[in-house]
Order: sequence, then C-alpha cells, then structure tokens
Amino acid sequence: MPIIKHIPIYAAPKRMLAYVTNEEKTEDTLVTGLNCSENYNDAYEDMKFNFEMYSGERFFKRSIKSDTAKRERQKIRMHHYIQSFKPGEVTPEEAHQIGVEWAEKVFGKKHMVLCATHTDRGHIHNHFAVCPYDMYGKHWYANKKSMRMCRAISDEIALAHGLSVIEHPKKSYCHKYGEYKARKEGRSWKQKLCDDIDNAIMKDNVRSIDDLLKELMKQGYGIKRGKYISIKVKQNRKPIRSFRLGDGYALEHLEYRINHKNYEMPLSEAMKYSGIQREYALCIRQIQIQLYRCPEPERLHIATYREIERSSRLLFYLRDSKIHSADDFRKAVSDAEARLKNLKAEKDSLTKKIADEEKLIGDIPKYLETLKRRPLLPKDISELAKYNYLKDAGITSLEDAKKHRLMLDDMKSRLEEADGKIREAVSEKKAASDFYTVYENQMKSDYQILLEQAKAEMGNIRREEERQKAEKERSDLQAENKMQDRGRSGFSR
Repeated sequence: MPIIKHIPIYAAPKRMLAYVTNEEKTEDTLVTGLNCSENYNDAYEDMKFNFEMYSGERFFKRSIKSDTAKRERQKIRMHHYIQSFKPGEVTPEEAHQIGVEWAEKVFGKKHMVLCATHTDRGHIHNHFAVCPYDMYGKHWYANKKSMRMCRAISDEIALAHGLSVIEHPKKSYCHKYGEYKARKEGRSWKQKLCDDIDNAIMKDNVRSIDDLLKELMKQGYGIKRGKYISIKVKQNRKPIRSFRLGDGYALEHLEYRINHKNYEMPLSEAMKYSGIQREYALCIRQIQIQLYRCPEPERLHIATYREIERSSRLLFYLRDSKIHSADDFRKAVSDAEARLKNLKAEKDSLTKKIADEEKLIGDIPKYLETLKRRPLLPKDISELAKYNYLKDAGITSLEDAKKHRLMLDDMKSRLEEADGKIREAVSEKKAASDFYTVYENQMKSDYQILLEQAKAEMGNIRREEERQKAEKERSDLQAENKMQDRGRSGFSR
C-alpha cells in the first residue's frame, strides 16, 4: 500500500542529497543512482552541471526561510518524492526494487534520480532526489496531472508485486466553524433548508427525487438538476449544491432516504443471520432507528447514511464469505495472506524455470554446432564440457530444441495465468484485511452501544411474547374450565 508525496526543494540541494544517502538511515545496497553517481557528492556535481546548463541559474542556493512569495518566484532546485509502505508489508530490498522500478517508469531513462530506501522508522520508505532537467534539457513539472500519474504507476507496480493499493474514497463534506456556530444559534439558512428537505421527504406523495424537487419548488426554492442538485434559496444568494449541506443530502443519499423512509430492517430479518452476521444486522437496524426516529441531538455520532452503507457492505461480505465469528474472520484474513504467499512463491519458481529454459535454448545452437565438428579437437571437447547440462537434458538435435521452445511457451502462458491469480489474491487479501480492520474498529466504538440497544429490544420483545403466551394459556385454561363446568351441570340434570 505505497503512498506517494512530493516536496519541492528550492535551496540547499546538496543537503537534500546528503539526507537521502545518510548512512544512519539506509545502507549502501539500498542506494541507486539513475544516470548519476550513488555517492551524494558526485551526484551533486552531476545534477549541478545539468541544472546550470539548462536553467541559466546557479544550482546552489541558500535556504529561504521566511518570504513565501520570494520562494514561489524561485526555480525548484530539486524534486523530492517519498514513497511510503505499510509497516511489515515489504522487506527493505523489495521496497528498494519497487522504488527503482517506479523511478524508471515515471522519469524514463534520461532523468538523474538518486533513490534510497530508509529503514530507520517504523515503516520502510523510499526517497527520490530528482534533477528538474533531464540530460536533454526537458523540464519536469510537478503538478496535479503528474502526481496522478506518479500514484497510478506506484499502484500498478504494487499490484505486480502482490501488494495492496489505496482506494481513494470520496471526501465527506464538513461544515466550517461559521456555519456550525450559526446552526447552534438557530440562525442558519442552510439548517432551514435541511429541515424543509427532511420534512418533504417524509410526505406520502414524495416517492422519487423528482417528487422531492417538485415539493421544494412549491415551497419557493429554485431547483437545477444535472450531475448534482443545485438549490437556490433567495434571489440574491448563489445556489448551493445539495451535498454541501452535509451528510445525507448528496443525490445518492437523498434517493436512499426516499426509498427507505420510515423503515428499518425488520427484526425477523436480522434474526435470520447468526454469529457476528446477526450482530451487524442488528447494528444496521439500530442505526436506521437512530436516523429515522431519534432527534439529532440524541443520535450517536455514527448514525449516518455513510455508516449504514459501510456496515451493509461488511454484512454482505460476511454473508458471502460464510463468516460467523471473529475466529472465522481472522482465519479468512490469514487464509487470504497464505494463498497470496503461495501464489507468489509459485510465480518465483516458475520465473526461475523460465530463465533457466531461456538460457538452455540460447545455448543449444552453439552446442549443436560444436557437437557436429569432426574431428573434435581438445578445445572443442573443452567447449562441450561447458554444456554438460544440455547433454544431461537429452538434447541432441534441433527437434529437441523445438520441444523445449514449446515448453518455454507453455511456462510463459502459465506465468500470465499466475499473474492473474495473484491479482485476484491481492484483491481477496485486501478485502479481508480492510473489512477486518473496519470490524475491529467498529466493535471498539459505539457499535457496542448499538448491540446493547438491540439486545434490550430483543429482551423486551421476548418478554412481550412470553406475556402474550402466558395470557393465551390462561385464557385457554379458563375456556376449558367453563366447558367442564357446563358438562358437569348438564350431567346433573
């Protein structure tokens, strides 16, 4: 799960290079220079020559401490990229290999890049010191577009190495302090709009988004619908997109609220599950009850539409994976990790066999040519001795070479299949690990409160059922006694 970030270096590039190659943070084997020396002094001279030739400015520049405006007018002396890994996910050697691959793919063969892997922290991370100009004068621009490319390539390489990648989630909208204060004091026009939307949703005639928008227009709001819903409150005020009102007002959340209004999962449905699946079903039901029935000040902080969605995804995962306990969950995670490890080992073994087979096929022509010579001179015999492994493999003709070529093609095909299986295993491992993290975090938080609420509700229902059962038994007994009394009175006559 590598994370990429960028830091522009406006001054003191030599200090930056010294930091990257610091012996207390890395080892000689974990430092690689692309188109430059691995020694920071020599790398500095390489980059200095290149920078000064194409920029027309001195490479060395003292630190700019205060004036931000001055700094922004300066040329970037060096780009500093950091690639960080999840603790325990990679070895230093593997992290370094990934880092070098990333630098080669991002910057190509012409840029000067000094790569170093630091192991002095709790997490392994790579540092990249990049000269802004390549060897032909092309300038590297660090902007949003190049950053997206950097992250995409990092994710691509991570997947190829069997690592997890980050799913970039949608940002939730947070209110600024001014809006928070206005809502607290009861003078927020946004809060009034939210209240009007909430009330409109609960009307019987509102069964779709279109119905909701019509209802709001009746109340005097201006509506524009496209990719987002924009609502105009007053003539002199700019329209506001609904998702900016907070959680529960984005288009997809409004649709969910309309389709599920005044509804929570029936208890009977939740009870169909068992183990932790039932726990989650009950928690989802309690969140729904909190959202639909509790006034906002009394709600738990996790009672949001996002939390319902997240918990529902987890419930479906538990159901599909047949997980009924925390031990089952932990086993699913360890099984996914073990499968991925085995697949990577199989791939490594297959890769080695392919390399051996390629060498064998490459040596066959020279071996057969030498074998045909007559008479065999001492130097020929000495040459053939180098190819004893071909003789042991039973190769005596080009036909044998063709067979080995077919074997090589088959192994390469199996290698492609192995890559596909590894990608699947990475996804499985990521899903299991991510869902287990969600489960652990939730069970340590307000979910325990929700479970207690659900258990209390179930206790009340059971007591009510027992009361009704006892009442029915009493009623049946009274009816039976009456029948017996009537029978005795008829017999006495």
